[in-house]
Amino acid sequence: MSLPAWERLPEAPPINERSLAETLDGGQAFRWFRQPDGSWEGIWERNVVGLRLDPASRLEYRSPSGTPPGTILHYLGLDRIPGLIAALPCQADPVLEALCRKWGGLSLLRQPEGETLLAFICSSNKRIPQIRAMLLNLAAAFGEPVSGTGLNALPGWERLAEVREEDLRRCALGYRARHVAGTAAFLRGNPEFLQSIQELPLPEARVRLCRLPGVGPKVADCILLFGYGKCAAFPVDTWIARLMVRHYPELDGWTREQLATFARLHYGRAAGLAQQWLFADRSDPSD
Repeated sequence: MSLPAWERLPEAPPINERSLAETLDGGQAFRWFRQPDGSWEGIWERNVVGLRLDPASRLEYRSPSGTPPGTILHYLGLDRIPGLIAALPCQADPVLEALCRKWGGLSLLRQPEGETLLAFICSSNKRIPQIRAMLLNLAAAFGEPVSGTGLNALPGWERLAEVREEDLRRCALGYRARHVAGTAAFLRGNPEFLQSIQELPLPEARVRLCRLPGVGPKVADCILLFGYGKCAAFPVDTWIARLMVRHYPELDGWTREQLATFARLHYGRAAGLAQQWLFADRSDPSD
């Protein structure tokens, strides 16, 4: 396959390699792959895109699927980060101020809602490499090829509604196959369901998503943050609970729901960005 030449991604702000890697491979998305030359290749819907940094830390791209640069910029979400940072109480919170210095270049991706739902149903009790493998299997078994790329798109929910649960299990989904099959059946009977979530306030959207098999509060918040762009969502898992207590010892003993409520009140409309800063800092040697 002949790849197009690398080009500068117009209007993209500088970003360091650490923040780029955390954005693409830190748990927001699971279909980005580090290449032998250090660049990244990712796929969403029928968009196949390569990304790398030039020596001045400016983003370059190439796209064998012909994805235009404006679509890539929108997906990367870099344009909204300055406004979200300005909305966070960094000056009043030394924890946030320190995290911003380290991770202020990290972005929040704008991903397709349906793909985000599928990915996070598969994410239950799994690490990133395992989630990536499940999605690769689903794309290979039931997705359509993206012409000229050698890659398959993920199957949509309409296609998944035609797949037997036992065939989903062959993609290494385990018990998640039941949840995927159940969600596909529900969405087939309620075709406007996912679209309706966008217009709902965050609390109501969370409750609505939790009607789907395999979707609890944490998974719902991930879908709302990474798929619907509801940046006040604050997913809390074991990692985030531990990190919140590390940075705010007075929260020790709080439940996950209490931590999520505190975060939404304290961090406000940009709580999801604060969550990603906390999660990016999980490997701090002081932990």
